[in-house]
Amino acid sequence: MIDWLTQAQAHFADMRALFEDLHRYPEPSHEEVRTNQRVREELSKDGIELCCPQDNITIAVVRGVRPGKTVGLRFDTDALQMEELCDLPYKSQRPGLMHGCGHDAHTAVGVYVARLLHAHRDALSGVYKVIFQPAEEGEHGAHEVVQTGLVDDVDAFFGLHVWSLYETGTLHATPGGVCACPDMFKVTLRGRGGHGATPELCVDAVAAGAAVVQSLQHIASRFISPMQSVVVTVGSFHAGTRCNIIAGEAVLEGTLRAFDDGVHETLLQTFRRVIENVAAAHGCTAEIEINEVTGVVANDERLCRLANEEAARLVPAEKIQPQAPSMLGDDFAEYRRIAPCCYVQVGMNAPEKGCCHAHHHGLFKVDEDVLPLCAAWLAACAERAASSFL
Repeated sequence: MIDWLTQAQAHFADMRALFEDLHRYPEPSHEEVRTNQRVREELSKDGIELCCPQDNITIAVVRGVRPGKTVGLRFDTDALQMEELCDLPYKSQRPGLMHGCGHDAHTAVGVYVARLLHAHRDALSGVYKVIFQPAEEGEHGAHEVVQTGLVDDVDAFFGLHVWSLYETGTLHATPGGVCACPDMFKVTLRGRGGHGATPELCVDAVAAGAAVVQSLQHIASRFISPMQSVVVTVGSFHAGTRCNIIAGEAVLEGTLRAFDDGVHETLLQTFRRVIENVAAAHGCTAEIEINEVTGVVANDERLCRLANEEAARLVPAEKIQPQAPSMLGDDFAEYRRIAPCCYVQVGMNAPEKGCCHAHHHGLFKVDEDVLPLCAAWLAACAERAASSFL
């Protein structure tokens, strides 16, 4: 049996160096070209087979010597449009861009998972596809990968996320829904502008927008069962130009989230009805755009059992803990259209190292010490799934 953790720890210095390099040069969704160049440079050193359908998509392929299943391992690569507040030696060198969610850690881990599997291919069964995916941050990157057709033959997918809410070094894999489906919306209300002193001659889009925002809050409390979880958030409201002009247009943007397909459909229908009716009551028209980013991330029970059995070989029992379902989303859900999936999380909350801030926060920081554990866990899960998952 391969000791994946010892193998991964032997590469820690190089893994950390790659992580820090990626952190210095973050790239936003759909623009992850340098990131993929670095991935390809590193994997080419070992002669690993690469499929490169786009400048920002790389799939490393490792083939075991014995027949087995094909296992997909997803690693996201994009950064966020935000300013880094951490004063690190490897701080972002690109103003207004930051790896504030840990995707740089995922990419570095993915490179070393591919290297570990490749180094031990003579002892492995099946085929391993290590997927470096762009545009996870609500930009349909998983769909782009699926559209290439290069993962159609995968029998099981694993995805990993470092997680700032869990104590560092803990491992989390729980069956069922763990991330919600995250829709993004834009609503444009159109009325008739005019002088603030003659409201009777106008149709006030600000008043209509305020009523819409207030009415949307009743969806969760009055139209969805209290036994179900939904989120309706209006994150921005833009209207008007000055104090004595009645605005003829207002734009609202936000997100809708649910954990169940049926509840999601009810949420969408109710959302549209409320907006259209409230807007009409105020004399406005409403243009509603909904971007259904992805579905629910739902973990396969058999793959979770496998993941937890492999976790038990890596860490003490108290380090293996349940996942708490989250209303956050991840387009890893798209791979469920092809095969069963398992989305695992590795805790990295270490206040003594400054690793205690939430994802998407300017002070977010990855505990680099968990990188070998991440690589070892996924390599172990992939090995088991390729040889035994039915």
